[in-house]
Amino acid sequence: MSLTGKTLSSTYKSLLRVNDDTNGIDTNLETVTDGEGTVSSISLSDDRLAVQPQVHDTTTTFRVNDKDANALLTVDAANDLVKAGIGQHIVNTNIKQFSLFAGTAAPSTADTWTGLQSTGNTKSIAVLTNGTGSTPATTLTVDGSTIIASTTTMYYWYVPFNITIDACNVWFGADANTGDVVKFSVMSYGIDKSNGSTGGDLSSGVENCVSPATITGAGDEQMYYQELTISSANVDGGDVITAWVAQDGTNSDLSVNLQLVYHLR
Repeated sequence: MSLTGKTLSSTYKSLLRVNDDTNGIDTNLETVTDGEGTVSSISLSDDRLAVQPQVHDTTTTFRVNDKDANALLTVDAANDLVKAGIGQHIVNTNIKQFSLFAGTAAPSTADTWTGLQSTGNTKSIAVLTNGTGSTPATTLTVDGSTIIASTTTMYYWYVPFNITIDACNVWFGADANTGDVVKFSVMSYGIDKSNGSTGGDLSSGVENCVSPATITGAGDEQMYYQELTISSANVDGGDVITAWVAQDGTNSDLSVNLQLVYHLR
């Protein structure tokens, strides 16, 4: 479009201006309007550029494309996300892994939720269990006998920030030629941080990820994969996340590698 040969009265609505008729662009951040005063999402100063929606939060409030129109950077104001790269991944995406090593001889009890460690794995560490229900128990008490503080800490992932879980994937393999029926769960809890006699106790458990179906393992001749269903995606900072596996028998011990994909919110 060109303004050549056109009058100001017929084109002024298409002209952009900063909302300061005296100083124009200076050190103050001023909104950019059209010629009749409609406010745009852009504000300018001599050193700053700001973008703020005026009417609607959209999924493409700010977008940078390559010459082929592929999005490389997108600000999604509707969902409070920033995405980058040709795959448009959320920029603060992270991965947390939980694991179990078959050398720990676990699960050792049928139909019992057995913990996956969040901080590495050894053969000698004590096994943590938490109930026999359809989900792991919604509380856990560090009692110094069946649940001991020195080993239980290996199973906790303390989350310092608010996060949203985006995906949960798991691989597992058995160590014997006969398998069992296996399922998984990821839980989040409030934790007692008082440093008193109840320090480390978990409460108000919520199941965040769950096996969409059980997996019948045939034994050690193959590995198995499952993508868990996200049932409650948001976990608040200050909570603890734990991961669990249960199987209907003890024909095989398991090695498990569970991957939790999440982003900060």
